[in-house]
Amino acid sequence: MTIYKVEIDESARNDLSNLLTFLKTVMSREGALRYIDVMVEEVQSLSLFAGLYQQSRSMVIRKIHPAARRMLSHNRKWNYVFHIEDDTVVVDRILPSKMIVV
Repeated sequence: MTIYKVEIDESARNDLSNLLTFLKTVMSREGALRYIDVMVEEVQSLSLFAGLYQQSRSMVIRKIHPAARRMLSHNRKWNYVFHIEDDTVVVDRILPSKMIVV
């Protein structure tokens, strides 16, 4: 079993930042931060589980990276789009599930 190093691309960081800004408008600051913390923990779980996901066939995801893979969030509202380079998982984007068309 390979243990990967997880890197979050600047685009994915921007996605998280934008989401946090939005969440602060609809829930408490603490609730918004907890929500983002759970998402970051899920992204970190890719260090163990990234190899289990197959390359996506979705054109939306393949436009991000030709060898992109995706993992759904625990509440199925978000897709973590990533690719693997050697022993590193690079999280490219964090997209709403409704944007993904197969």
